[in-house]
Amino acid sequence: MQEAILRYGSLVLITFIVLLQSYLANDPMVNMIIILTFLLLFYFLIPVFNRAIINYVIIVTVFALSVLFNIRIEYLLVIISFFILDGTFILMARHFYIFITYLLVVCIGLVFSSYLTLNNLLLVVLLVICASFLLQTVIERKEKNELYDQLLSQYRKLKRLSVEQEQLVRAEERTKIARDMHDSVGHKLTALLMQLEVMDIKNEDNNLQHIKLLARESLEETRFAVRQLKVNEASGIQSVVQLIRKLEMESHLVIKFTLEKGILSIPLTNNQSIILYRILQESLTNAMKHSESKEVEVTIGTNSLQHVQFSVKNKIYSQMPLVQGFGLTNMKERLQEIGGELRVTKNDQQFIVEGTFPLRREG
Repeated sequence: MQEAILRYGSLVLITFIVLLQSYLANDPMVNMIIILTFLLLFYFLIPVFNRAIINYVIIVTVFALSVLFNIRIEYLLVIISFFILDGTFILMARHFYIFITYLLVVCIGLVFSSYLTLNNLLLVVLLVICASFLLQTVIERKEKNELYDQLLSQYRKLKRLSVEQEQLVRAEERTKIARDMHDSVGHKLTALLMQLEVMDIKNEDNNLQHIKLLARESLEETRFAVRQLKVNEASGIQSVVQLIRKLEMESHLVIKFTLEKGILSIPLTNNQSIILYRILQESLTNAMKHSESKEVEVTIGTNSLQHVQFSVKNKIYSQMPLVQGFGLTNMKERLQEIGGELRVTKNDQQFIVEGTFPLRREG
């Protein structure tokens, strides 16, 4: 934002200086205003066109045609100098060299036509040489930034995978402990309680009553501990939401979550939770890569069959055809593993990933 303000502020200041010079030199102000209007128009239209080189070529052409308006063309070299320096940041290297080559050809033609002096041409050549060195610096900085972003992305991905693996291992450990307690301790306490019941029928002893009470309390405590192991685990949709929120912070996406009523209480198996998260993660990654908008809508709920249904929607501006790549194919296969189906659609404004799968308990 600050960079844009600096660029546009500099352009406005340069334009004012050109107009002031033209006024002091008694040049036709209307003609100068017309030329400057066209130059600025095509500059500010750069974000509209897919290739900025087209705008820069038109700007140089307008600069060349300005000789027909009976104005001092050397005044326009000030604003052309701005476009040369600014082009190092906007244009790709190949396009920048096309731009300055065309500009030099035009300037040489104007020198031979006596509209520019040789000194003016030398100044343009010197500026072009400086801009070429600046371009190399800009390219190196972009490469470093891209490398940094790649390393940061890999670090975040590894960190996220580590957290996911840790949660998966913790969930498996809780499940194993709960099953072991239920199968071993719980069964033994139940068997002990049954034996005490038999002994109680045969012999009314206060000690037996006390032992039976302790056994029953131990069994209840064991059952409570097993339930707590399952309750304390962040499972189902809650665990998926937690992971997606972490992904949101790391990827700088703006995710609009819509969770339908009752969806948080629906129990999902570990496998279902992982597959749902992986599909949402892949969908958000696609949105981050292919969408110019950082806003994504994620909806999770249930349908009339009491199946879990979800959708991921993001705005698109490109009219490229829908291609079923490896990521989409992998998402479909993952969902089919748990009896679900995935639908991917695209219209003029949105890319939509929708899916459903039935609730099914492990074991």
